[in-house]
Amino acid sequence: MMEWIMIALGGGVGASLRYAVTVFITKLNYPVNYATVIVNLIGSFLLGLVIQKLNSELILTFLAIGVLGAFTTFSTFAFDLVKLFNEKYVTKTIIYLSITLVGGLAMFALGFYI
Repeated sequence: MMEWIMIALGGGVGASLRYAVTVFITKLNYPVNYATVIVNLIGSFLLGLVIQKLNSELILTFLAIGVLGAFTTFSTFAFDLVKLFNEKYVTKTIIYLSITLVGGLAMFALGFYI
């Protein structure tokens, strides 16, 4: 039962942080999909770091599943990707896809092996 509580609490923190990043990025007059890339890259790095460095299952559950699970967003990434493609921004679509996938894997590895 404690795991469920930690996931719920962490999810609230992660979703709030993601929203804060989105608000910050849009106030700088950047497109919303910049926020999605940023949270996914930061989240990938932090997930690698958390998995490698933490031994406590409860803290790992709170951070990895709760906070970072809610902070990062594959569904918004997929939506942004389809939207760019449908708007005929082929080059931007390829760049967005590449940065998110390759960058996310690289950031996870960096966090994991740091």
